Amino acid sequence: MTTTPLSTPVTYRPTWSHFWAKAKGRAFLVPLAFLVCINRMGVSALPYLVAGVVVMAVGLGIYLRTTTLSVSGTAVARRRWGRTTTVALDGDHQGILCMLNQGVQTLGYLAVRDGKGRRLVLTEANWPGEQLLEIAQHGRLTIMPADQVFSGKNAAAIVPGVIPLTNRRPVLCALVAVAGLIAVVVPIAMVMSGVA
Repeated sequence: MTTTPLSTPVTYRPTWSHFWAKAKGRAFLVPLAFLVCINRMGVSALPYLVAGVVVMAVGLGIYLRTTTLSVSGTAVARRRWGRTTTVALDGDHQGILCMLNQGVQTLGYLAVRDGKGRRLVLTEANWPGEQLLEIAQHGRLTIMPADQVFSGKNAAAIVPGVIPLTNRRPVLCALVAVAGLIAVVVPIAMVMSGVA
């Protein structure tokens, strides 16, 4: 597997307009979460919900301002939150670009892994499909037709070792996350109810 050399590195940045275009289909979940929480916990939960939205908005703003994706002749590097993940296009790399069913939404999905096991996952939620296609073509990754939708398990069968467990077994990962959340929240709720 070889790559087509780039004369100069190309840098991409996520944009608010693209993020909103992809997120607006899921925006109804925010007011729905508000209604469910207020129905279950009362109006006293409203300040916490508003604070949560503010924190998420600030985090998103920081993400959009600090994240870059650089593609050179020998590597793809993503910098975010002051941390850089670099995957070498070293001839031992492999990857896939496909439309992946993400549960709520189907998005373009690119995963690449180099010979040292470093992996980078990019989705159309943050990066336009044309950019993902350019990266996949440059890296000579497996490119699946855009009119076919895959599950994480199906995509992993096409290019083994590239798709992370969270996409291969989303239900299992969600159950583990919920169990972990319960293990943290229940003791805190018990302590708080004892204090009250």
